[in-house]
Amino acid sequence: MDAAPTRMSVPAGPVQRPGAARHAVPRLVAAILDRSDEREMLWTAMAAIAALGPFVPETAYTLDHGPPQRCPRPHPADPAASRPGGTSGRYGNAATAPGAGGRYGNAATAPGAAQPVAADRLDRLIGALDGHSRCLDDPGGPWIRAIALRHRDRCLGYLVVRILAAPSDQQTADADLIARETAAALAALARCRGEPSPPRAFSAVRDAGLGATVFRLAARSAFHEALARAAASGGGEQAILRTLYEHTGFAARTEDLCGHPRARAGPGGPRPEPAARDREELVRRVRSGPGAVRDRDRLTVPIAMAGELLGLLSLADPESRATDTDVSALEQTALVLAPELAHERRLAELEPRLRHDLVEKLISGTATDEVFVQAAGLGHELHRPHRVAVLRWPGTIARAAVGDAVERAAGRLGLDVLTGVRGETAVALLAGRDTGGEALYRAVSDELGTAAGAVGVGGPCEDCADLPHSYDEAVRALTVRRRSHEPHGGTGFEELGLCRMMGAGDGEREADRFVREWLGPLLDYDARHTTGLTATLSYYLESGGSYDATAEALRIHRSTVRYRLQRIREVTGHDLGDVDTRLNLHVASRIHHVLDRPR
Repeated sequence: MDAAPTRMSVPAGPVQRPGAARHAVPRLVAAILDRSDEREMLWTAMAAIAALGPFVPETAYTLDHGPPQRCPRPHPADPAASRPGGTSGRYGNAATAPGAGGRYGNAATAPGAAQPVAADRLDRLIGALDGHSRCLDDPGGPWIRAIALRHRDRCLGYLVVRILAAPSDQQTADADLIARETAAALAALARCRGEPSPPRAFSAVRDAGLGATVFRLAARSAFHEALARAAASGGGEQAILRTLYEHTGFAARTEDLCGHPRARAGPGGPRPEPAARDREELVRRVRSGPGAVRDRDRLTVPIAMAGELLGLLSLADPESRATDTDVSALEQTALVLAPELAHERRLAELEPRLRHDLVEKLISGTATDEVFVQAAGLGHELHRPHRVAVLRWPGTIARAAVGDAVERAAGRLGLDVLTGVRGETAVALLAGRDTGGEALYRAVSDELGTAAGAVGVGGPCEDCADLPHSYDEAVRALTVRRRSHEPHGGTGFEELGLCRMMGAGDGEREADRFVREWLGPLLDYDARHTTGLTATLSYYLESGGSYDATAEALRIHRSTVRYRLQRIREVTGHDLGDVDTRLNLHVASRIHHVLDRPR
């Protein structure tokens, strides 16, 4: 039995640029295919795996219808190691191949080398394996992994490596790829030894063109698997871009059709957005032709599904170093991103409808217990106090735009919100601290860039079953605000006072009749003679019957106030000295102050 493999405790090497090791893999795979001895193949494969990530070679085993047989590291004095193409030909001694002496140093001279792993124990662990890759139990240090060399459902051996740090998904996939290539080469060598003319048979296996083709196909398959894992990981667009970056080594980014960045992976700051004309030309070129399009310092491909262009995917390649393999990876990534972006677009279109339906159920009183689950799915908690706000911005501003502005404004005010639409108004269910109608109005006005709107806010309700009542109050507050002297602003239902009776249904009609009963003759007189007797009466009653205060407010002489009050008595027939009459006139003038705007 060979000497025990060296147990290594080696500090991590220099950080590699993602994709750098990948460019060395084709040469290493070609070297595997060049070997005619199992031991050389195995240790060349070990060097390749060490070049891929935090892997340190331990030992290798072959299986041939019996217990595993350990294959020692090739010695520099071996004839195979010194002949052209041998272990010392391209990489030198396997102990100093990339990842052995290159990255980690020779096992025998590595700094900080630990005591060897017990050979018998390692043999027993390998012998107990079932022909599949496994992590071996090795308490007290970095873990050991036996990578199975499987070909056509048969295990031909194991490559045993020590793992210094958790490898990335791409590094693991590349190591598995090397293991599969090694197993195929071992199987081919075994077939050659059983045939009459092994040199010619094996020469077909190690043909450079075939080896390169096999590698490209295998590398493409491994990258596709890595993309599939990233897409299924829940990391979304960012995880997929990260996989592309780790595979190619080029920074990757996605953009919408207007050039706004969506996600990126890799170094470099945000790219300046091109002029509109340049952007339109790039989109036209991407649409018109298959494959990647070069746009100054980057390669760009479309992200499209069912003929619909969803966005653009780019690799930063200022030195034009990208290979056909990189372009193929770019195109594969665009195909994987297309369902992701299409799903995101469908959700963006569907979510407003779901919110609208939920809000409609809540304010109409048709909600069931399912609304709590539906609201939670939209990220909103219904088990807390709410108020209903109703907003209207006339003109060209769409209701959906008002709803979006409410959501942004609510975020600034520290409110949680569900928005919907009913009729000509936007409806919002507000949860959080009470900011009042005026604060919400100002915040929404800032978002829309115009103050030509109005907001009505209903009273608070502890239970969502009371939301229809809060909605009615909000509609009443909005109606009162829009018919007042100051139609643009925000009003809470609590602020209405006597005007709570107005705003909807019979209450508003009764208020109109009350105003006509007490102020009708005076309003008609003002309309015919262009006088201001109604305003004079209102100021007089608001001042508590003070001639001086009324004169000062109207900027007229005190005697003019006395003359106008006398004229009011004559027109209306009311005695202003009667307490009940004064009260009714005062209430009517206040209601008129709200309702005197055209409907």
